[in-house]
Amino acid sequence: MSTRLFAAFVHRAGAWDPSRPPQEQAGFADHAKFVAGLESSGFIAQAGLMQPSNDVLFIFRADSEEAVRRRMADDPWQKDGHAILGRVEEVSFRIGAPGG
Repeated sequence: MSTRLFAAFVHRAGAWDPSRPPQEQAGFADHAKFVAGLESSGFIAQAGLMQPSNDVLFIFRADSEEAVRRRMADDPWQKDGHAILGRVEEVSFRIGAPGG
């Protein structure tokens, strides 16, 4: 497992129905299974919903920005237009670093 950490923002995209909560969006079960797999493999160190934007902030353990983008390209919600991976940058925590 990589020791490098990357912060990334995932934004809602065109297929997102703002009248429905995440659990009622098309493809939620496949997306949830995908994200759970990333978490169980240690690729996701932390994640949280940003307010009021509803973007999701992820902290990934990866070897490079490209590795993050490659893995996230397999997210069913990225593929069907519910979400889009935006900014990805390596981060060096000074306080409260995600556990290893």
